[in-house]
Amino acid sequence: MKQYFIGACFLSLLISSNAISQKTIHHPPQLLSPAATPFTGQQPTSTGNSGTGANINVLFHRANWSVNPNNPDNNITGSVTTYFNTIQSNVSVINFDLNKSSFNNPALLVKYHGIACSTNFPSSGNVNVLNITLPSTITASGTMDSVVIDYSGTPVQSGFSGGFPLLHYTDQFGNIQNYILTLSESYEDRDWWPCKADMQDKIDSMDINITVPWKGTDTFWVASNGILTDSAITDTLRTFKYKTRYPMASYLVCLGAAKYNRYYSSVTVGNTVVPVYWYLLAGKQASYYTSALFAMGKMNAVVQAYGSKLGDYPFKKEKHGYYDGLSGAGGMEHQTFSAIAPGSLTSLATLDHELMHQWFGDNVTFATWNDLWLAEGFARYGEALAPELVPSLGYSPYNRRNGMKNAALGLSSTSLWIPNSNIVNSNTIWNSNYGSAVYERGGMVVSMLRSICGDAKFFQALTNYQTNMAGRAANADSLKQYFNDILDTDLSEFFNDYVGGSGNAATAVGGIGNPVYQIKWNSPDANKLMLGVQSQTKTTGSNVTYFNGPVVVRATGSELGQDTTISFFDWGNGNLSYAGNGVSTPMSGNVLSYELSFTPVDIVYDDSARTLSTGSAFMDIELKGYTWYGTADTDWFNSANWASCCGVPPGNADVTIATVVNPPILPSSVSVRNLTINSGKFISIAGNTLTINGSITGTGTITGSANSSLILNGKTGTIAFSQGNGSERSLQSLTINSGSRVLLATDVEVTNINISPAADLTVLSGVNLITH
Repeated sequence: MKQYFIGACFLSLLISSNAISQKTIHHPPQLLSPAATPFTGQQPTSTGNSGTGANINVLFHRANWSVNPNNPDNNITGSVTTYFNTIQSNVSVINFDLNKSSFNNPALLVKYHGIACSTNFPSSGNVNVLNITLPSTITASGTMDSVVIDYSGTPVQSGFSGGFPLLHYTDQFGNIQNYILTLSESYEDRDWWPCKADMQDKIDSMDINITVPWKGTDTFWVASNGILTDSAITDTLRTFKYKTRYPMASYLVCLGAAKYNRYYSSVTVGNTVVPVYWYLLAGKQASYYTSALFAMGKMNAVVQAYGSKLGDYPFKKEKHGYYDGLSGAGGMEHQTFSAIAPGSLTSLATLDHELMHQWFGDNVTFATWNDLWLAEGFARYGEALAPELVPSLGYSPYNRRNGMKNAALGLSSTSLWIPNSNIVNSNTIWNSNYGSAVYERGGMVVSMLRSICGDAKFFQALTNYQTNMAGRAANADSLKQYFNDILDTDLSEFFNDYVGGSGNAATAVGGIGNPVYQIKWNSPDANKLMLGVQSQTKTTGSNVTYFNGPVVVRATGSELGQDTTISFFDWGNGNLSYAGNGVSTPMSGNVLSYELSFTPVDIVYDDSARTLSTGSAFMDIELKGYTWYGTADTDWFNSANWASCCGVPPGNADVTIATVVNPPILPSSVSVRNLTINSGKFISIAGNTLTINGSITGTGTITGSANSSLILNGKTGTIAFSQGNGSERSLQSLTINSGSRVLLATDVEVTNINISPAADLTVLSGVNLITH
């Protein structure tokens, strides 16, 4: 068979053929959040949709399968040995998912310690459950034991994806070539092998031995998970032996038997050289292989790029690759080895999508099908992330995001979280709007999380999630907790409003519809931008009272290149937070102030397709932010002294002192973020504390006293004190904390001064800093 070598093939056997994996996870991972109640006592029962295996924890499968793609009956003969731990006492019956109509026949034989067991399938309800009565009871919880299930039959095509189809293609010489390629998502694993279909009880490790007919070089080859350790030939048969030592969900187990051309490469991940395999259906035109190999070869850079943001490729001790021939979908993320449809081999977006699944779906799997978006949403977003990280891919990140956003908006009547009634079978998932929403709306939720966090915090949260949840299963609440931790902010309202649920439940708590915004803005001074929410309406049929989430706008100036994208978080009721580099404490008053490097002349709503919302923006010349005019008196807390748009500033707001009549005199301690004091104006601290958490700008002054305190926490700037008399240029204490850079422009007398080692105070020449 033709082979095309790129780099070298690296094979290694991690664990001997008779060993059971000694990985850390030997139990169904607990649900699920880092903040969840610590597990004590009994292991949980099955969380799989069928309820099988409720009294056992699957540790290891040794699967021996014999298939022949040239057999028109498409029969599979198998023997699956399952090692398990009991998680209940007095276990006398265990069960597995297995298709009744295919395998309830005389070939079915289950043995326990070499003794035949009695078996049965239910006569009604979910009939695809193999019940096994053991010849003796396992009395103690925590006992490791095993059963062997021998079976044979023709798998039925019972679901959306087909399970175990017999497929065909015509080669370039006009010959019909037969092959088999499994596709088990969502419930079609049981259609061809006995398993516990529960993502929270992953298979810790697995040996996969597949025997096919062999009659020389032009015959069948086998694709499967993990490392190919042997392919012994015995007369007219060849047995391919694969081993994987990473936890794996049952629906990700795969089998492909076809005439393949095999191509090899490698990619370096950290200090590990990862073997890369590409199996392509044999007998095609040369251009088929040239174009497919060119596309797949680009993915090695994406492996490294994803790894730089999410943590190393999760299966680097085994392999990465793609194999040809999938039917029923463009791609399927079989763990370590994604199957790709012939028509999608050159689709970089499809290859990117399936590669992202190795992190989201394979390494960290959704706990139940309700949270399928945790796999598909991230994989869809990966289609836009990949060309951003690897520009040589040559396609537009914006076009992928924009297409995703438009599709998501078209699914506004469907939540991306799937209620219990729609996870009954594959058809209720994939032949409904949920089957699209998990991709499109899911991808937009991922995009919004990035807009909320900013890149550093977004990717750190995901790296923590991937690292701490490796080999386990998660729900939406699990993911939320990692973002809560990195942001030190509770995003529950965002997840409720845009996702709609977590784990098993009958009804969505939100997630239906999307907001339509009207944003008001103004630029009252040079390089200054004020933003607020004029209104939020919702699309028809929404089940959300008010969408709590990010708003993204782009500000542009009068000159080419003057533009910046701004993200803020809308909590409702006029409460807004700065976002895009974490989330600030919510501020009331419905106005945020920004210092730009240019004066904005226009604001455009989310023209970069980053949120699951639509909107517009208009200029409101009355939106002057928290601007002091002092038209009534000197009282900071009298709203009549402030711009009518916004009233008294909340703590940590941006404030401008633009006194018309009376300068502000603080009646108590006040905290601001950025403080602007216009020329000739001043603010009097009196006997209180003024805390500046951001910068100070303008050429106005601060008036102190012997009882005044000034605390500088941010980047600050130039500080000038009123010089009318000795008291005005006095402070009881001056504190300059880490990160502040202060230029003192006037004389000041300070009783107590505290300067952090990581702060900087510069005194202008001729200026006196007098300490007592």
